[in-house]
Amino acid sequence: MNKYKYKNYFKEDGSSVEKIENNKYTLKKLENSTCVICNKENNKQSNYCKYCGNNFSEVEENNLLKNEIKDSKNLKNILQNINFKKALVTSVCSVLILFIVAVIFKLLMGLQIKELGMLINPIHIVMALNLGHIDISSSSMLGAGSITCYLGILVLLIAPILALTISNLLFMKKENIDAKSTLLNSIGVGLTYGFILFILSIFTKIKTSPLDIMQYQMSFEVSYRSLNMFFNGFIIAFLCTYLIGFKKSYEKDNIHLAIMRKSISTVFLGYIVVFLILIIITLSDKSYLYEFGMYGYTDNISTSLVLTQLAAYMWGFANFVPLTISSYTISIFNLLGSDLFLNTKLIFVAMVVLSSLIVLVVGCNLKRKYKDDKKNVVLIFSLYYALFMGIVALFSSVLIGGNISSIQISNYQGVISLGLPVIATTIRSFLYSYIIAGIGYKLYVFE
Repeated sequence: MNKYKYKNYFKEDGSSVEKIENNKYTLKKLENSTCVICNKENNKQSNYCKYCGNNFSEVEENNLLKNEIKDSKNLKNILQNINFKKALVTSVCSVLILFIVAVIFKLLMGLQIKELGMLINPIHIVMALNLGHIDISSSSMLGAGSITCYLGILVLLIAPILALTISNLLFMKKENIDAKSTLLNSIGVGLTYGFILFILSIFTKIKTSPLDIMQYQMSFEVSYRSLNMFFNGFIIAFLCTYLIGFKKSYEKDNIHLAIMRKSISTVFLGYIVVFLILIIITLSDKSYLYEFGMYGYTDNISTSLVLTQLAAYMWGFANFVPLTISSYTISIFNLLGSDLFLNTKLIFVAMVVLSSLIVLVVGCNLKRKYKDDKKNVVLIFSLYYALFMGIVALFSSVLIGGNISSIQISNYQGVISLGLPVIATTIRSFLYSYIIAGIGYKLYVFE
């Protein structure tokens, strides 16, 4: 490169030696004909003030991704920019890694519960690792019934996240050369991964009659909801691919993508900080778990699993969202009047203070980075933040409802609900983040 030190253009092709991204900027004429310098009126067609010479144009940064999509005549042109071949390879590799994990898990399960190990195949476990929605129906001489199960156990997501991370680093990393390609390839991986889970879920429906109750002519049918598997797969794969492929240098390409990444990082940071605080509290005192009816899960492994779930609920509560744990429905408005111990109430209050501090700092950071931008960055952040909080609420919900009558199951009937309401979480998180981040944005004074 030293031989071009004193040259502005390459003689081979005429391209600029200095990689100046002129296509990122455009000259926009101001609509106001009144000069902002001397306050005198000019013709609307004037490019400069005839009194003081002020320029009536301003340099505006182009939104490259927005322009690309706007210029595309239809969805087909956009899809052509996605490397579906690499996306498919990435998704298939991820599913194969999960399948290997599922086979190992099935073998371990067979050693503990032979009947269950024979009934469940590895594909069922792959669906479960992606938090699939299960429908169970039964029929017997005693009648028919059904149960709907959604077990949003967040710790299960570790397996697909690791599988997608490995696959992305192997096959997709080199394809994400800018913010636009990262977004489009993330969509591609999400679509292909979700579609694979959709196809697999169709073949996971099983119907069986347990041998020990054959005389009662009872049968069970178990299936995963295909559309639910596609949606879960798309969200999981899209977020993993996007976060792995997006680099800090891409933030200047598109403000929406940069703020979307910041909103995801804020939700993740809040979750991790709450989780670590709960671990510290639990090591010294587990009494608050007893209040939630979780006294049966107080050994080291079970407590860790409970805390991974509880951290998501606590972060939602800190955003003024009511949460349901066991028989308790707790919100910021009924906390003080609840039957919880004072120490437990203080834990909830501390989470609210912590959440407010984190979002407040994010608001300050938005002001520091985008102080000259005309867009309402706080509004953009709050919209993305609310969207991802809604996803957290959806993925962390535990719901078991319905009824089944049998000899061994004495007429199970009822609903077990655990988690955050999705719609309320989305709405309240938006209002909460918009207010708190807005305060931080207003309070921050830059040099």
